[in-house]
Amino acid sequence: MRFSWLIGWTLLALAVGCGSGGDDGEEAVKGVAGEACEAVDATVCGLTEGTLDSVLTCTAFDDKGTNKWTEKQVCSKAESCVEDSACQVDCESAWICDGKECGDDGCGGSCGGCDAGMSCIGNECKDVICTPSCGAAECGPDGCGNTCGECGGSLVCMPPAYVCMEPPADCKPDCLNKACGPNGCGGSCGSCPGGTMCAPATQTCELPCMPDCTGKACGDDGCGGTCGACIEADQFCLPDGTCGPCDPIMNEFCPPEQYCTYGTDEAGISYGPVCEDAGTQMYGEPCGGVDSCAEGICSALNEGEALCYQVCKTNADCGEAKQCIELSNSTYKLCTVGGGSFETCNLLTQGCTLDTEACYFNSNAGEPICMEEGAGTEGNGCTGQANECVEGLTCVSYSSTWTCRKFCNTKKGEEPLCDNPDFPKCTNYYALQGAGFCTED
Repeated sequence: MRFSWLIGWTLLALAVGCGSGGDDGEEAVKGVAGEACEAVDATVCGLTEGTLDSVLTCTAFDDKGTNKWTEKQVCSKAESCVEDSACQVDCESAWICDGKECGDDGCGGSCGGCDAGMSCIGNECKDVICTPSCGAAECGPDGCGNTCGECGGSLVCMPPAYVCMEPPADCKPDCLNKACGPNGCGGSCGSCPGGTMCAPATQTCELPCMPDCTGKACGDDGCGGTCGACIEADQFCLPDGTCGPCDPIMNEFCPPEQYCTYGTDEAGISYGPVCEDAGTQMYGEPCGGVDSCAEGICSALNEGEALCYQVCKTNADCGEAKQCIELSNSTYKLCTVGGGSFETCNLLTQGCTLDTEACYFNSNAGEPICMEEGAGTEGNGCTGQANECVEGLTCVSYSSTWTCRKFCNTKKGEEPLCDNPDFPKCTNYYALQGAGFCTED
């Protein structure tokens, strides 16, 4: 299996913002969806076709280096775009309670209350639905204003288990820190005012427990009940109450004796995440199949020895001195095993310490770093892995084809130049270093 480094067209963010402008107090120019931009993945504030603020992102529009602003997020009426990257609630907006019947306005104020017999859930007024909490209790409060039963004859309700028993001969009422419910001697510690109920666990007056499954398909409803269960295979109830696959990075949600990993079909395409029976091999140790690792993935990178690798999204998942690498034909990334701290470098001057390495841009590191030098020469085909080419070249996708192209200086007349007549034009690549790559026209 070969791995490919994602190639960024450039990382230099445009100096286009939103909000206040310079010292003259003029408002900064906002981006416009559909117009050309330079830095892929850069974000700016913009406007929708109406009057709402939006966040625009610079997206690679075609394989010739043409990029355009597209809408990444549209703000609500009560939000404004800030710092070129996010929608933020404007607490001075007249629309702060738009779409909200009640509850918190998001700025420390209130959007109003609800009528008697209703409760505010998710900023909407809903009928009170209280779930009694009795369990094995024979008597005492049910948490909804009623009791779990009455004791007959000389028996009295004894907390905290709420069972009917004969009171001790020297029974002394116990209402310390209690506002309601039985006192243990056949009497009561008090009753609750209207709208509140006696909570069985504390014998204090509380609002009735309101099950809340807003946005949830499974998990706890907040009152000891459930919002449902996940029924699809390889789906688990996640902490946010949604159903989803197991987590291969943290190795969570799989049953005991299993671990979260990815599989590969007969065509060599990865699928998952899925739960598999856990093996015994640890990260960096040789492995022989999907079920031989204790966690992670058994993989043979660059057709080398098969080892157990840790799954990752970014370098931060891998720990110190390791990199999170992208794989071709794969939906996941893996941490390098036992790698040393990477050396940063300049694409135009190269200058890596080791003769066996050259300078290439790495999207996970977010900058050019020294990696093992490839063998591809200018114009040779490649698969998308940055270091498949010799020093001074990199693998890029241009005109729908992955090829090795020479780095060039975007400043006219400065080295390195595009000296191959087949590739005479220098196209922007990594603006922070003024680096481009040579193209046909």
